[in-house]
Amino acid sequence: MKHKPLVSICIPTFNRPHYLKKALESCFNQTYPHFEIIVLDASTDNKTSILIKKIKYNRIRYYRHKSKERALFHILKFVRGEYVKILLDDDLLKPNCLERMVEAFQKNKNVGIVMAPLEIIDENGERITPRFYYFKKMHFLYKYLGHDSFVNKKQIMKDFLTKKYPCCVPTGIMYKKECFNAIGGFDLQADFAGDVEICMRIATQFDFYYINEALSSWRYNRTSHTVNLQNKGYNLHAFYYLTKKYCSNKQVMSMFPKKEVKRIVKDSYLFASKRSLLNVLIGIKTLDIQIVIKSLKIILKNDPYITNILKLPFISIKEIIDVIGSEIIFNIVTLHTYARKIFEIATETKLRQNRTLFKIQQADATDKLRESG
Repeated sequence: MKHKPLVSICIPTFNRPHYLKKALESCFNQTYPHFEIIVLDASTDNKTSILIKKIKYNRIRYYRHKSKERALFHILKFVRGEYVKILLDDDLLKPNCLERMVEAFQKNKNVGIVMAPLEIIDENGERITPRFYYFKKMHFLYKYLGHDSFVNKKQIMKDFLTKKYPCCVPTGIMYKKECFNAIGGFDLQADFAGDVEICMRIATQFDFYYINEALSSWRYNRTSHTVNLQNKGYNLHAFYYLTKKYCSNKQVMSMFPKKEVKRIVKDSYLFASKRSLLNVLIGIKTLDIQIVIKSLKIILKNDPYITNILKLPFISIKEIIDVIGSEIIFNIVTLHTYARKIFEIATETKLRQNRTLFKIQQADATDKLRESG
């Protein structure tokens, strides 16, 4: 790689200096040398600023921000690099992350986003597979394809609208700064789905590239914004906002043959309704009937297709079975793990006892030889 463009690693942070330190260390260990780090601190104390001063790393630019809300949206104005790598403060980058992603950009000129799956780690940095992901066999987040591949904007947009989010968590993505100059910044009306919306808007003008290698780690912990959403419920209007915005966008719809457009619009509403079922499941899990009723009302109000509504009970049953299945599998795997650890401890204890007994027997034999001599 002859030309080494500058990469801006953007880290919004809030009251988590212990995790931020590890995130920064993962930046320092990059094999790609030409990068800057921008830390936007919305913490309520000065612990993060003290940490930054202690590190004394001349490539870090540190800024204060008055609120943790929308910090990710505001950090872009400080970017100087040709490429933008957002790193959430509790996540980590693999050492070759920047190098692989920059290389993909340089080989594919019209690519606006390079994406890669993320491995899942726990609060201690150990690789894990949370309960629900066991049943879904999702050992990595956003494993889109089985190989490295260029993905044209038509395909990526269709998947965003009707099937799945090919990418979402910012830590797993690198953006070309030119994209933001072309399409503008984040859409605040998209709420928590702002990172999805920006990817969809980039897909209106740029292609994507997928690297089939986990280049970062997403931390699954109780303070994670994503986990909190999974536990407390989503703003369902955000799902339908994306559907309505892009299904009414003539530029987006013109990507597809006319005979496909009606099907894509209908499937897009079904996809939004399926995503909204997550809140129904959360309400059932937490025995919160208000969440269930409110969620169902929003679905009925926003999805105009009766056939979609009729499919939802069957989809919800499947999702409930998946949740129950994941709990069973998780418990089996957990029991197996504990049993293996207990067996290993018991085996090691037995070996130590045998070694101790052998030493005692040797000592006794030596004493007897001395006495006989």
